[in-house]
Amino acid sequence: MKIKAWIITLIVIALVLFGLYSYKKNLMSPSAEASAGGFEPAATVEATETKMSVFQNTVQVTGNIKAPQQLILKNELAGKITGLFLTSGEVVKKGQTLLTLDTSNEQASLIAAKARVTLSEQTLKRYKNLVARNEISAELVDKATSDLAIATSEVMSLNTRIDKKTITAPFDAVVGLHDLTQGQYLDGNSQIADLVGVTDHLWVEFSLPQSFSELAMNETVMMNSSNGLALSANIIAVEPVLTSQSRHLKYRAQFSVKNNGIKPNSLVNVVAPISDVENRITIPDIALTHDQFGDYVFILTPEEGGQGSYRAQRKQVTIALKNETDVVLKSGLEEGQTIATLGAFKLHDGMKVFIAKAVKTAEQ
Repeated sequence: MKIKAWIITLIVIALVLFGLYSYKKNLMSPSAEASAGGFEPAATVEATETKMSVFQNTVQVTGNIKAPQQLILKNELAGKITGLFLTSGEVVKKGQTLLTLDTSNEQASLIAAKARVTLSEQTLKRYKNLVARNEISAELVDKATSDLAIATSEVMSLNTRIDKKTITAPFDAVVGLHDLTQGQYLDGNSQIADLVGVTDHLWVEFSLPQSFSELAMNETVMMNSSNGLALSANIIAVEPVLTSQSRHLKYRAQFSVKNNGIKPNSLVNVVAPISDVENRITIPDIALTHDQFGDYVFILTPEEGGQGSYRAQRKQVTIALKNETDVVLKSGLEEGQTIATLGAFKLHDGMKVFIAKAVKTAEQ
Protein backbone atom coordinates (compact mmCIF):
# COMPACT_ATOMS: atom_id res chain seq x y z
CA MET A 1 0.00 0.00 0.00
CA LYS A 2 2.85 2.36 0.78
CA ILE A 3 4.36 1.78 -2.68
CA LYS A 4 1.06 2.58 -4.37
CA ALA A 5 0.81 5.82 -2.37
CA TRP A 6 4.32 6.84 -3.39
CA ILE A 7 3.57 6.20 -7.07
CA ILE A 8 0.41 8.30 -6.94
CA THR A 9 2.35 11.12 -5.21
CA LEU A 10 5.09 11.12 -7.90
CA ILE A 11 2.52 11.20 -10.70
CA VAL A 12 0.78 14.19 -9.13
CA ILE A 13 4.10 16.07 -8.71
CA ALA A 14 5.05 15.38 -12.37
CA LEU A 15 1.72 16.67 -13.63
CA VAL A 16 2.07 19.84 -11.56
CA LEU A 17 5.60 20.52 -12.86
CA PHE A 18 4.54 19.93 -16.47
CA GLY A 19 1.63 22.31 -16.08
CA LEU A 20 3.88 25.02 -14.64
CA TYR A 21 6.40 24.57 -17.49
CA SER A 22 3.70 24.79 -20.20
CA TYR A 23 2.20 27.88 -18.62
CA LYS A 24 5.58 29.62 -18.47
CA LYS A 25 6.40 28.68 -22.08
CA ASN A 26 3.12 30.11 -23.34
CA LEU A 27 3.79 33.35 -21.50
CA MET A 28 7.29 33.70 -23.06
CA SER A 29 6.40 32.80 -26.70
CA PRO A 30 6.58 35.62 -29.32
CA SER A 31 3.01 34.93 -30.42
CA ALA A 32 1.74 35.30 -26.86
CA GLU A 33 3.79 38.46 -26.41
CA ALA A 34 2.49 39.90 -29.66
CA SER A 35 -1.14 39.13 -28.77
CA ALA A 36 -0.62 40.61 -25.34
CA GLY A 37 1.26 43.63 -26.71
CA GLY A 38 4.53 42.49 -25.05
CA PHE A 39 8.21 42.79 -26.10
CA GLU A 40 9.52 40.75 -29.10
CA PRO A 41 13.25 39.81 -28.94
CA ALA A 42 15.36 41.45 -31.67
CA ALA A 43 19.02 41.62 -32.67
CA THR A 44 21.18 44.45 -33.93
CA VAL A 45 23.69 43.61 -36.67
CA GLU A 46 25.75 45.28 -39.35
CA ALA A 47 24.83 44.70 -42.98
CA THR A 48 26.02 45.09 -46.55
CA GLU A 49 24.61 44.89 -50.05
CA THR A 50 25.65 41.99 -52.26
CA LYS A 51 27.67 43.02 -55.31
CA MET A 52 29.14 41.48 -58.42
CA SER A 53 32.90 41.24 -58.86
CA VAL A 54 35.21 39.86 -61.53
CA PHE A 55 36.20 36.32 -60.64
CA GLN A 56 38.65 33.83 -62.12
CA ASN A 57 39.43 30.55 -60.43
CA THR A 58 43.14 29.97 -59.85
CA VAL A 59 45.50 27.32 -58.53
CA GLN A 60 48.76 27.81 -56.64
CA VAL A 61 51.79 25.65 -57.41
CA THR A 62 55.52 25.83 -56.75
CA GLY A 63 57.74 27.26 -59.49
CA ASN A 64 61.50 27.20 -60.01
CA ILE A 65 63.42 30.26 -61.19
CA LYS A 66 65.89 29.67 -64.03
CA ALA A 67 68.33 31.91 -65.87
CA PRO A 68 68.07 31.92 -69.68
CA GLN A 69 71.89 31.62 -69.84
CA GLN A 70 73.54 29.53 -67.16
CA LEU A 71 76.22 26.83 -67.23
CA ILE A 72 78.97 25.13 -65.27
CA LEU A 73 82.25 26.11 -66.94
CA LYS A 74 84.60 23.12 -67.44
CA ASN A 75 87.90 22.47 -69.19
CA GLU A 76 88.04 19.81 -71.88
CA LEU A 77 91.81 19.16 -71.66
CA ALA A 78 94.06 18.67 -68.65
CA GLY A 79 96.89 21.06 -67.83
CA LYS A 80 98.49 23.46 -65.37
CA ILE A 81 96.87 26.86 -64.93
CA THR A 82 99.18 29.53 -66.35
CA GLY A 83 96.67 32.40 -66.39
CA LEU A 84 93.67 33.00 -64.10
CA PHE A 85 91.52 35.96 -65.09
CA LEU A 86 88.18 35.29 -63.39
CA THR A 87 87.18 36.64 -59.98
CA SER A 88 84.25 35.27 -58.04
CA GLY A 89 81.24 37.57 -58.32
CA GLU A 90 82.60 39.76 -61.11
CA VAL A 91 80.89 40.41 -64.45
CA VAL A 92 82.74 39.15 -67.54
CA LYS A 93 82.05 39.94 -71.19
CA LYS A 94 81.46 37.52 -74.02
CA GLY A 95 84.80 36.37 -75.50
CA GLN A 96 86.83 37.54 -72.49
CA THR A 97 89.71 35.19 -71.56
CA LEU A 98 88.98 33.57 -68.20
CA LEU A 99 91.70 30.93 -67.84
CA THR A 100 94.70 29.57 -69.75
CA LEU A 101 96.45 26.22 -69.35
CA ASP A 102 100.06 25.35 -70.08
CA THR A 103 100.60 24.76 -73.83
CA SER A 104 104.41 24.41 -73.90
CA ASN A 105 104.27 20.80 -75.12
CA GLU A 106 101.78 21.64 -77.85
CA GLN A 107 103.83 24.68 -78.92
CA ALA A 108 106.97 22.54 -79.26
CA SER A 109 105.09 19.91 -81.23
CA LEU A 110 103.60 22.64 -83.41
CA ILE A 111 107.06 23.84 -84.48
CA ALA A 112 107.97 20.34 -85.63
CA ALA A 113 104.61 19.89 -87.36
CA LYS A 114 105.01 23.15 -89.26
CA ALA A 115 108.49 22.07 -90.36
CA ARG A 116 107.05 18.83 -91.71
CA VAL A 117 104.45 20.84 -93.62
CA THR A 118 107.17 22.97 -95.20
CA LEU A 119 109.20 19.90 -96.15
CA SER A 120 106.14 18.15 -97.57
CA GLU A 121 105.26 21.21 -99.67
CA GLN A 122 108.78 21.37 -101.11
CA THR A 123 108.87 17.64 -101.81
CA LEU A 124 105.50 17.75 -103.54
CA LYS A 125 106.60 20.70 -105.71
CA ARG A 126 109.81 18.94 -106.74
CA TYR A 127 107.98 15.69 -107.52
CA LYS A 128 105.49 17.49 -109.71
CA ASN A 129 108.32 18.96 -111.79
CA LEU A 130 109.97 15.56 -112.12
CA VAL A 131 106.80 13.74 -113.09
CA ALA A 132 106.15 16.37 -115.75
CA ARG A 133 109.48 15.32 -117.37
CA ASN A 134 108.61 11.62 -116.88
CA GLU A 135 111.59 11.18 -114.58
CA ILE A 136 109.57 9.65 -111.70
CA SER A 137 106.32 7.78 -111.39
CA ALA A 138 103.01 9.46 -110.52
CA GLU A 139 102.83 7.24 -107.44
CA LEU A 140 105.52 9.31 -105.72
CA VAL A 141 103.50 12.46 -106.35
CA ASP A 142 100.47 10.85 -104.74
CA LYS A 143 102.52 9.87 -101.69
CA ALA A 144 103.95 13.39 -101.36
CA THR A 145 100.42 14.82 -101.57
CA SER A 146 99.28 12.48 -98.81
CA ASP A 147 102.26 13.37 -96.59
CA LEU A 148 101.46 17.07 -96.97
CA ALA A 149 97.82 16.52 -95.97
CA ILE A 150 98.87 14.52 -92.90
CA ALA A 151 101.36 17.18 -91.80
CA THR A 152 98.79 19.94 -92.34
CA SER A 153 96.14 18.10 -90.28
CA GLU A 154 98.67 17.64 -87.46
CA VAL A 155 99.25 21.40 -87.39
CA MET A 156 95.50 22.01 -87.27
CA SER A 157 95.08 19.47 -84.45
CA LEU A 158 97.79 21.12 -82.36
CA ASN A 159 96.31 24.57 -82.94
CA THR A 160 92.92 23.23 -81.80
CA ARG A 161 94.44 21.81 -78.60
CA ILE A 162 96.14 25.14 -77.90
CA ASP A 163 92.87 27.00 -78.47
CA LYS A 164 91.02 24.64 -76.12
CA LYS A 165 93.50 25.46 -73.38
CA THR A 166 92.38 29.09 -73.52
CA ILE A 167 88.92 29.28 -71.93
CA THR A 168 86.77 32.31 -72.75
CA ALA A 169 83.35 33.54 -71.61
CA PRO A 170 80.57 32.26 -73.91
CA PHE A 171 78.28 35.17 -72.98
CA ASP A 172 78.10 38.17 -70.65
CA ALA A 173 77.88 36.60 -67.21
CA VAL A 174 78.46 36.82 -63.48
CA VAL A 175 81.17 34.44 -62.25
CA GLY A 176 80.24 32.08 -59.42
CA LEU A 177 82.42 31.14 -56.45
CA HIS A 178 85.59 29.15 -57.13
CA ASP A 179 88.84 28.24 -55.35
CA LEU A 180 91.26 27.93 -58.28
CA THR A 181 94.81 29.28 -58.07
CA GLN A 182 97.48 29.93 -60.68
CA GLY A 183 99.85 26.98 -61.06
CA GLN A 184 97.17 24.46 -60.05
CA TYR A 185 96.88 21.35 -62.20
CA LEU A 186 93.42 20.65 -63.60
CA ASP A 187 92.30 17.27 -64.78
CA GLY A 188 90.19 17.11 -67.88
CA ASN A 189 86.49 17.97 -67.42
CA SER A 190 87.10 19.71 -64.08
CA GLN A 191 84.52 22.20 -62.79
CA ILE A 192 85.90 25.73 -62.98
CA ALA A 193 82.98 27.99 -61.95
CA ASP A 194 79.31 28.68 -62.51
CA LEU A 195 78.43 31.34 -65.05
CA VAL A 196 75.04 33.07 -64.85
CA GLY A 197 74.13 35.20 -67.83
CA VAL A 198 73.51 38.92 -67.41
CA THR A 199 69.98 39.44 -68.83
CA ASP A 200 67.03 41.71 -68.19
CA HIS A 201 64.67 38.76 -67.61
CA LEU A 202 64.43 35.37 -65.92
CA TRP A 203 62.24 32.31 -66.38
CA VAL A 204 59.92 30.59 -63.95
CA GLU A 205 59.08 26.95 -64.69
CA PHE A 206 56.11 25.16 -63.15
CA SER A 207 53.78 22.24 -63.87
CA LEU A 208 50.00 21.79 -63.78
CA PRO A 209 47.96 18.56 -63.76
CA GLN A 210 46.46 17.43 -67.06
CA SER A 211 42.96 17.86 -65.56
CA PHE A 212 43.32 21.66 -65.95
CA SER A 213 42.86 23.40 -69.29
CA GLU A 214 46.12 24.22 -71.06
CA LEU A 215 47.35 27.78 -70.57
CA ALA A 216 47.72 29.84 -73.74
CA MET A 217 50.91 31.43 -75.00
CA ASN A 218 51.46 34.92 -73.54
CA GLU A 219 48.87 34.24 -70.80
CA THR A 220 49.77 35.94 -67.52
CA VAL A 221 50.47 34.13 -64.25
CA MET A 222 51.28 35.71 -60.89
CA MET A 223 54.25 34.93 -58.65
CA ASN A 224 54.76 35.44 -54.92
CA SER A 225 58.41 35.34 -53.88
CA SER A 226 59.87 34.65 -50.46
CA ASN A 227 60.78 38.33 -50.05
CA GLY A 228 57.12 39.33 -50.37
CA LEU A 229 57.17 40.56 -53.96
CA ALA A 230 54.20 39.94 -56.24
CA LEU A 231 55.24 39.75 -59.90
CA SER A 232 53.59 38.85 -63.17
CA ALA A 233 55.06 36.56 -65.82
CA ASN A 234 53.96 35.66 -69.35
CA ILE A 235 53.92 32.12 -70.74
CA ILE A 236 56.58 31.77 -73.46
CA ALA A 237 56.81 27.99 -73.88
CA VAL A 238 54.83 24.82 -73.14
CA GLU A 239 56.27 21.31 -73.01
CA PRO A 240 54.80 19.31 -75.95
CA VAL A 241 54.28 16.17 -73.81
CA LEU A 242 53.08 15.36 -70.29
CA THR A 243 55.52 14.05 -67.72
CA SER A 244 55.51 10.26 -67.76
CA GLN A 245 55.16 9.81 -63.98
CA SER A 246 52.82 12.53 -62.70
CA ARG A 247 51.03 13.39 -65.99
CA HIS A 248 51.69 17.10 -65.50
CA LEU A 249 52.23 19.69 -68.23
CA LYS A 250 55.31 21.88 -67.82
CA TYR A 251 55.26 25.62 -68.55
CA ARG A 252 57.91 28.32 -68.84
CA ALA A 253 57.03 31.96 -68.17
CA GLN A 254 59.23 35.03 -68.48
CA PHE A 255 59.39 38.07 -66.19
CA SER A 256 61.54 41.17 -65.73
CA VAL A 257 64.33 41.06 -63.14
CA LYS A 258 64.49 44.81 -62.61
CA ASN A 259 65.03 45.55 -58.91
CA ASN A 260 63.32 42.40 -57.63
CA GLY A 261 66.32 40.58 -56.15
CA ILE A 262 65.17 37.11 -57.27
CA LYS A 263 68.02 34.64 -57.89
CA PRO A 264 68.07 31.62 -60.23
CA ASN A 265 67.02 28.34 -58.55
CA SER A 266 64.75 30.22 -56.12
CA LEU A 267 61.39 28.63 -55.33
CA VAL A 268 58.29 30.82 -55.73
CA ASN A 269 54.53 30.36 -55.52
CA VAL A 270 52.92 30.57 -58.94
CA VAL A 271 49.21 31.45 -59.15
CA ALA A 272 47.84 30.28 -62.49
CA PRO A 273 44.29 30.78 -63.87
CA ILE A 274 42.26 27.59 -64.40
CA SER A 275 38.93 29.09 -65.52
CA ASP A 276 37.54 31.87 -67.67
CA VAL A 277 36.91 35.34 -66.24
CA GLU A 278 33.29 35.78 -65.07
CA ASN A 279 31.16 37.92 -62.74
CA ARG A 280 30.19 36.39 -59.40
CA ILE A 281 28.52 37.58 -56.17
CA THR A 282 31.14 38.37 -53.52
CA ILE A 283 30.30 38.75 -49.82
CA PRO A 284 32.38 39.38 -46.67
CA ASP A 285 33.53 36.22 -44.94
CA ILE A 286 31.93 37.40 -41.68
CA ALA A 287 28.46 37.17 -43.29
CA LEU A 288 28.82 33.43 -43.86
CA THR A 289 27.43 31.00 -41.29
CA HIS A 290 27.83 27.23 -41.30
CA ASP A 291 26.07 24.31 -39.66
CA GLN A 292 25.44 20.63 -40.35
CA PHE A 293 23.18 21.57 -43.27
CA GLY A 294 25.83 23.62 -45.07
CA ASP A 295 26.72 27.29 -45.66
CA TYR A 296 24.12 30.04 -45.44
CA VAL A 297 23.60 33.77 -44.92
CA PHE A 298 20.73 35.88 -43.58
CA ILE A 299 18.92 38.14 -46.04
CA LEU A 300 17.39 41.18 -44.31
CA THR A 301 13.96 42.22 -45.61
CA PRO A 302 12.43 45.55 -44.42
CA GLU A 303 9.23 45.26 -42.37
CA GLU A 304 6.21 47.29 -43.44
CA GLY A 305 5.58 49.88 -40.76
CA GLY A 306 8.41 48.41 -38.73
CA GLN A 307 10.15 51.78 -38.13
CA GLY A 308 13.50 50.66 -39.60
CA SER A 309 13.28 47.02 -38.56
CA TYR A 310 13.97 44.01 -40.76
CA ARG A 311 13.15 40.31 -40.80
CA ALA A 312 15.96 37.75 -41.17
CA GLN A 313 15.58 35.10 -43.83
CA ARG A 314 18.03 32.22 -43.87
CA LYS A 315 19.40 31.55 -47.38
CA GLN A 316 21.54 28.57 -48.40
CA VAL A 317 24.57 29.45 -50.58
CA THR A 318 27.20 27.53 -52.57
CA ILE A 319 30.83 28.66 -52.32
CA ALA A 320 33.17 28.96 -55.32
CA LEU A 321 36.20 30.41 -53.54
CA LYS A 322 36.97 31.56 -50.01
CA ASN A 323 39.88 33.56 -48.62
CA GLU A 324 40.62 35.36 -45.36
CA THR A 325 38.26 38.28 -46.01
CA ASP A 326 35.85 37.49 -48.85
CA VAL A 327 33.74 34.65 -50.19
CA VAL A 328 32.90 34.20 -53.89
CA LEU A 329 29.59 32.41 -54.39
CA LYS A 330 28.50 30.00 -57.10
CA SER A 331 24.82 30.40 -56.30
CA GLY A 332 22.31 31.45 -53.65
CA LEU A 333 22.21 35.26 -53.83
CA GLU A 334 21.48 38.03 -56.32
CA GLU A 335 23.09 41.44 -56.68
CA GLY A 336 21.69 44.21 -54.48
CA GLN A 337 20.32 42.07 -51.64
CA THR A 338 20.90 43.22 -48.06
CA ILE A 339 22.59 40.60 -45.88
CA ALA A 340 23.73 40.56 -42.26
CA THR A 341 27.49 40.70 -41.64
CA LEU A 342 28.84 41.37 -38.13
CA GLY A 343 26.48 39.70 -35.68
CA ALA A 344 24.89 37.31 -38.18
CA PHE A 345 25.63 34.38 -35.88
CA LYS A 346 22.95 35.68 -33.46
CA LEU A 347 20.12 35.42 -35.97
CA HIS A 348 17.56 32.75 -36.74
CA ASP A 349 14.98 32.50 -39.49
CA GLY A 350 12.18 35.09 -39.08
CA MET A 351 13.91 37.04 -36.30
CA LYS A 352 13.40 40.79 -35.97
CA VAL A 353 16.59 42.73 -36.85
CA PHE A 354 17.88 46.29 -36.64
CA ILE A 355 20.86 47.46 -38.70
CA ALA A 356 23.54 49.22 -36.68
CA LYS A 357 25.18 51.03 -39.59
CA ALA A 358 24.16 52.29 -43.00
CA VAL A 359 24.15 49.70 -45.74
CA LYS A 360 27.52 49.55 -47.51
CA THR A 361 27.28 49.58 -51.30
CA ALA A 362 29.90 48.61 -53.83
CA GLU A 363 30.91 52.27 -54.25
CA GLN A 364 31.46 52.71 -50.52
